[in-house]
Amino acid sequence: MKKGFVYAVVCLLAVVACSKVPVNVKNPITISSPSPTEQITKVELSDAQKGYVQAGNAMAFRFLKQLYQGKNLICSPLSLQYALAMTANGASGETLQEIIDFLGYGDEGMDALNAYSKILLERLPAVDLDVTLKVTDALLVNDEFPLLPSFKQAVEETYYAAVENMDFSDPAQVAARINEWAGRNTNGFIDKVLESDEISEEAVAYLMNALYFKARWAGSDYRPMFLEEGTSEEDFTLGNGSKKKVKMMRNVRYHRYAPMDGFTVLDLPYSNGKFHMYILLPDKNNLDGLLEKLQNISWEEIQQNFRQDAEVYVKLPRFDIENKFNLNESLQAMGVNRAFKRSFAQFDRMFAPQEADYYYWIGKVIQKARISVAEWGTEAAAVTVVEMAAESAVGPGEEPRQVYFYADHPFVFVIGESTSGTILFEGVYSGE
Repeated sequence: MKKGFVYAVVCLLAVVACSKVPVNVKNPITISSPSPTEQITKVELSDAQKGYVQAGNAMAFRFLKQLYQGKNLICSPLSLQYALAMTANGASGETLQEIIDFLGYGDEGMDALNAYSKILLERLPAVDLDVTLKVTDALLVNDEFPLLPSFKQAVEETYYAAVENMDFSDPAQVAARINEWAGRNTNGFIDKVLESDEISEEAVAYLMNALYFKARWAGSDYRPMFLEEGTSEEDFTLGNGSKKKVKMMRNVRYHRYAPMDGFTVLDLPYSNGKFHMYILLPDKNNLDGLLEKLQNISWEEIQQNFRQDAEVYVKLPRFDIENKFNLNESLQAMGVNRAFKRSFAQFDRMFAPQEADYYYWIGKVIQKARISVAEWGTEAAAVTVVEMAAESAVGPGEEPRQVYFYADHPFVFVIGESTSGTILFEGVYSGE
């Protein structure tokens, strides 16, 4: 008799404000993640790892083009990378190679992927202690399905995952335990990831990653990046040429900006200048053209074109975006195919052998994300869920130059860390 079960990987990524966590559970999952106390000057990477960053950022632009459907969107390529990297520790053969190739790790394999993931996990939170950035992992496992020791060791040592076992017979308790962990690690912003009726009778494990981030714009109390009293309603031209009123923030500074072929990039730093929001604004109202250009240009090339030689007059909408995507088709279009195929996916490195043999494959990949951009700074959140199914087999001193950067038509935005070049979030503000 065939028996099916579901293995889910839940990756939570959040920039949040304070809120209560309404769930109470006994013996909540222990948090285990690096908490730096000393600030570092930069994220040191080998030449090969710098290549991984560029490959990951190239994937991010392909990912963005795949998802964009004319509406506002927010997503996290870093969240997707972490979810798939952890999943890859249980894969082998062509399934593993497709995931590694998609993430941009070439022929280096799983060891290189884990080493790079660990470096970012440990060092990104340490580059600016005035920015709250925390990475936390946990694995909740059904008592009846022990992990392979090698898989358990990988998630514990590389991802600092707290691995805990529990009785999965009560779906409400399983959901409560997961939701309490999610709420605690996102400051209450995401307090319910799963309902009890979403816990399948065949569920065997949930692997969770939370990335918590909160940052103010660079500046001081005397000279903040944006003043609330400077915000006013102005016209924003939509992709179809029609106009709508939006709340437009303003400032004038010697911002870094990069004139590119057909678009301009504005750099808005957070806190002490290690984390940044980049606004990629097409010269004309042609967002599709910009997304196409990003398929053929590297993030490194854009970074090399920044200059700081003019007063930049900025207008930027204050915006909130929230959406949810099923990423199955996008991932398959980008080369991750075998992992989704029943009987052909190779996930044989997660669980200890059972009396019956099992086929494992990815059932679906879901990402839900949210961002809020305001005068004080930025809040953002993303949730990535990888569900795995299985079945038994049977210039000062001179008159300043002036540059006008009016984001009054659709644009792309990116949140990244400058010393490593890593993209954390990306999205589109289309006004719709």
